[in-house]
Amino acid sequence: MLRKKGMEKLHVNIGNYSSIYFKTEDRRFDTLFRVSELSEIQEDSRIEYLKIENTVIKTQKAKDERECIYFYYEDPFIGIQILSEIISDFFSIPIYHLYLSGDENKKYPRRAIDWVMSRQETIAECNMECWETNEEDLTYFLDTARITKYLVVFVETSDDFQYSFKYPMNLDSMTFVASPWPTVTNLLEINPGYLEILTTKFTSEDMNLFVRNWINGGNSNLRSLIFVLNQVDIQTILNGIPAGFMKMRNHITSIEIRNVNGVIASIVTENGNHKDFCIYVWPDYKGQPYPLEPIV
Repeated sequence: MLRKKGMEKLHVNIGNYSSIYFKTEDRRFDTLFRVSELSEIQEDSRIEYLKIENTVIKTQKAKDERECIYFYYEDPFIGIQILSEIISDFFSIPIYHLYLSGDENKKYPRRAIDWVMSRQETIAECNMECWETNEEDLTYFLDTARITKYLVVFVETSDDFQYSFKYPMNLDSMTFVASPWPTVTNLLEINPGYLEILTTKFTSEDMNLFVRNWINGGNSNLRSLIFVLNQVDIQTILNGIPAGFMKMRNHITSIEIRNVNGVIASIVTENGNHKDFCIYVWPDYKGQPYPLEPIV
């Protein structure tokens, strides 16, 4: 049952699993609405009719304990749009999290971000997981979405794809999966607290440039960074960089560095199969203090 008390965050999924749900003060998800095409009506469930504005909609209640209500529209995007606006207006809360998946309908990402940005100036969190989305749509999404806290991009791109961020990305977290297009120039444009890129084209020379920038006061919000490189050359990464305590164990190396403001960070690299390159700035993203013992 919908309750005004305790309602905090409205999550909207658009694409392969179009749905609406809430995240409440106790961090639990509550009251799921699923929006599907008319052709997906469950024949073994009772159909009820609900009038919203001037439209009569077919609905069904779930048979499980989730209290899920299914809504059926000829165009599921229109259904998500109408229901989200009603809920947002009723509870006087913005859409907090937008999850986009475009495999079934390539037009969803642009339609969705245009709609949300027409209703509110920013959105806190956004996932874009669209295997079939083209690079023009990805560029449009990054240009148009005004995200303030959390971004995940899961979009395959060509080797030639390039992008320059149009506005400050001072987010809590940014993650890129199967998206190796960010360059070292992009790294200097953004300033998240947590940054993860699982497929990269970065070289050890690029990481040397990034670490130098951090030491000189750049990327000041950074608390945790996780990259997977094609090759890790720790000597190249540390070339010209004053490094403190270093410890090696198996294939893992941990090096202490400090920036111009006295902030301590640990560079952790792995020369094994994964070729990880990590930076942990203390206190880290989870608030953990600088460890008295080496972290490897």
